[in-house]
Amino acid sequence: MHVRYFRPREDIAEFVSSYYSVRFDTPVADVMRAEIASVRFLVKGSLTIDIGQGPVELAAKCSLLCGATHQASPVEFSQGFHVFGAAVTPLGWARMFSVDASDLADSVAPLEEYVAKEQAALAKRIVNATDDETRVTICDHLFASMADHEKPINRTFIDVVTAWITSPDDHELADLLERLDLSPRQVERLCKKYFGSPPQMLHRKFRALNCANQLSWHDLTDWREVALEQYCDQPHFIREFKHFNGHTPKEFIEGPHILLRTTLQERLQIEHESPLSLIG
Repeated sequence: MHVRYFRPREDIAEFVSSYYSVRFDTPVADVMRAEIASVRFLVKGSLTIDIGQGPVELAAKCSLLCGATHQASPVEFSQGFHVFGAAVTPLGWARMFSVDASDLADSVAPLEEYVAKEQAALAKRIVNATDDETRVTICDHLFASMADHEKPINRTFIDVVTAWITSPDDHELADLLERLDLSPRQVERLCKKYFGSPPQMLHRKFRALNCANQLSWHDLTDWREVALEQYCDQPHFIREFKHFNGHTPKEFIEGPHILLRTTLQERLQIEHESPLSLIG
């Protein structure tokens, strides 16, 4: 497995927090954990993935809009598979797409259905480019052209929720509501609009993902060091960890899990505008 991360151009770094290139020399079966939204360009080979509605096979030379996912998904990569992707932040989704994030949560759709013809043409150039550096340059142009800077967006809400779900110390919905002058119903509606799910699901997801990150980044061998007080008991922690990361804490520590561990380590090699891209 070969993984590279690239920084987007400064003017779109708030919208697309990182680019990544992943290649496999041999066929690989693994698990993809719950993620934030992304745009993916399948350059070579094929993959089969099940994000809750049954296995779906996706072949090379297509561009995909992938909504945020809320569970781990089994995935199989063909020999020689290559994908170039872009991690889309909630602010980026709001600026670049006309649909609510919840409309495409836990699903994958052709990118051309959500962009203009000129932008679809740029996506084809990305898929057919001969190297990743060229893909980075074209992606910068693509996402800059998609960003609607005049669209009314509740930026404060996005920033507050982002800080809430990426901080393990803030673990109750009441903590979020205290920071926002909004009703619980309004908070839920806006969370779905910008992040793809209600706040309770967001908290569960990022709490479990952050636990896995800490195990990997600090090379820990005892999962109890990251089991936060919010979990009712050990079985609760194990269930939640596995649901979002695809493995029990013990399996995660002892197994290779090449896809997850490699991507987590490589993410640290570049700066990220949004903490969401490091965790989700």
